[in-house]
Amino acid sequence: MIDKPAPSFMYQLRIQGRVIWALILREMITRYGREGIGVLWFIAEPAMFVVGVMTIFSQLHSASAGLSVAEYLAVSYPTILLWRNGTNRVQKSLEINRALLHHKPIRPIDIIYSRIILEFVTATAAFIFLFIIFIALGICQVPADLFAMVMGYLLILWFSFSFVMIMAALSELSEAVERTSHIILYLMLPFSGVFVAAYMVPQPFRDYLLLFPLVNAVEYFHHGYYGSRMLTYFNIDYTVVVITFMTFVGFALTQVAIKRVQAA
Repeated sequence: MIDKPAPSFMYQLRIQGRVIWALILREMITRYGREGIGVLWFIAEPAMFVVGVMTIFSQLHSASAGLSVAEYLAVSYPTILLWRNGTNRVQKSLEINRALLHHKPIRPIDIIYSRIILEFVTATAAFIFLFIIFIALGICQVPADLFAMVMGYLLILWFSFSFVMIMAALSELSEAVERTSHIILYLMLPFSGVFVAAYMVPQPFRDYLLLFPLVNAVEYFHHGYYGSRMLTYFNIDYTVVVITFMTFVGFALTQVAIKRVQAA
């Protein structure tokens, strides 16, 4: 009997891509349904949330350093949706979808990836959609440096991915993490770079704040949008090193969590 050659890497990659795409479609139908506007809720839901927060805070606070609060939140707040909503969606995702693992092509990591991708795509689509409208309405302006703004957003996406992977793994490994995750997410808000910009924080506390990689990523994102209109502080080299370390930790913890779920 002649042994069949092992599937090539590209073949396996295509299979995994098809599996993840199928899981994304399943999650979209499960979450948003087929009634009403259906999957269009994936843009409408985060968009309404961002507009609501922007409207409320713009009425409660006055402009600072010549910056509009509505403009600041319109640009900044959508970044919170990446790591916050992503964490909420992936917690116990392996436990909840254990039945899907009986299908051989579906791997545990595919379930996590599909939920992360769906959450990131919806948040990004809502941000782009609203940003274009806000520019047309005069609430926001054309970015001072579009390349820096995009690179800053990609850094935020990368941080969010690694953070969500860590939280997904820990929620599978410890029930305490699942029950306290909402507290962790709330405590992260002051260190998100959104509600407290670095220029507002006096020294030496600013240096302490910039130890958080998310703050650096958001500050670089602000640098790309505001340019010289707003003073920003960031260290890209430090941010990349820390997020790289977080990514390795996230993958390592996820493998441990997957082995525990498969052994159960």
